Order: sequence, then structure tokens, then C-alpha cells
Amino acid sequence: MGEKTILVCDTCGKPASETVTIKVARGNYVKDLCSSHVTELVARARKPRRGRPKAVVAGSAPRSAPKKTAARKTAAKRRGRPRKKPA
Repeated sequence: MGEKTILVCDTCGKPASETVTIKVARGNYVKDLCSSHVTELVARARKPRRGRPKAVVAGSAPRSAPKKTAARKTAAKRRGRPRKKPA
């Protein structure tokens, strides 16, 4: 005879519909939730954005990158691997 594993909601004890992973303070936590508790959790949540967050600077306008002049381009020493030469 086989065995069947039944997941129950960690909050109310009803059958769980989803398993949710929560990341808090360098730790990962897993909870099994029923559909009503999943909707409660998602109702106050937001989707993360890709990339780095935009810097917020209070009281100043955003600065543009400094303009490079021809003298700066030739005077700057190139770092890293040299470029390939055409064959």
C-alpha cells in the first residue's frame, strides 16, 4: 500500500494550495498556505524590479556624465587586455 503526503496550511490547517518561500534577514523560510492566505499575502506585495534600484537624492537635480574632451581621450592610459589587431 502506498503513502500519500498531504500538505496543510501552516496558518489555518486547511489543505495547502501553494508553498511560499520568504526571504528575510539572510534567511529563507518556507510556508505552506491555502488559497485564501496566498491571496492575503499577495494583496500587499509588489513585484521586484530588475537591476539596481534608482538612487534617490533629496534636493538636487540629477547630474549628467562629464563630457570627455579629445585631450582626455588620448592622454588616458588604456587598461586591460590590448585590442586585437586586424589580420
